[in-house]
Amino acid sequence: MELLLTDALIVIDIQNDFCDGGAVPVEGALALVKSLTTLSRRVQSVGGRVIATQDWHTEKHLSFVENGGKWPQHCVQGTEGANFHPNLKLPVGSIVIRKGADPKIDAQSAFTESTLEETLRRHSVERLFICGVPAELTVLETAIDARSLGFETLVVEDGIAALTRDAAEVARAIEKEVDCQRVGIMVAGLEVPHAHIHLIPIQEITDLNFANAKPANNEDLATIAEKI
Repeated sequence: MELLLTDALIVIDIQNDFCDGGAVPVEGALALVKSLTTLSRRVQSVGGRVIATQDWHTEKHLSFVENGGKWPQHCVQGTEGANFHPNLKLPVGSIVIRKGADPKIDAQSAFTESTLEETLRRHSVERLFICGVPAELTVLETAIDARSLGFETLVVEDGIAALTRDAAEVARAIEKEVDCQRVGIMVAGLEVPHAHIHLIPIQEITDLNFANAKPANNEDLATIAEKI
């Protein structure tokens, strides 16, 4: 597949609390890290944008069990759990979008209560490749919102992992809108249009023979995030 300057890769929530040993571990999340690092460098090498989203909650967030929600406390601002996994080496120039800071809003989509749409418009992005975790929550809702906002939307089928269901099954449901309730997908009343959200394997959008891009470390990404 030919990548374009108007493409963006959205890497959703590859944070310590969503990986092995974290507060809300997503099975298979850690296995994605290497391939998503490669994919991010590929996208950047042709001038596309790489955007990483980061859950950034306060201790009083309403989604936490102790505050009446259903999730264990996770991705609290300034904690190790909120950091990106150290093996996720996104290229320098990647943009970090922090979300979930308002303790009174339990948002699933990366577009809610964030500067994601504004950032994409500012950089004239037209096509999105979405990957990350959890597939049946934030990945799904972000894909739905992306399509509704007019972006060509592709979910990287082998670049996602799910909390409670097989990621491949979730990916197929995202694309085909088949039996969403059976795979536990909550669409919140929003339509997932057939053939509007497509699946694509990493192999079709990455090429190991591209020029190496300099990887960033977590300190670089934290600095970038403060500028958003």
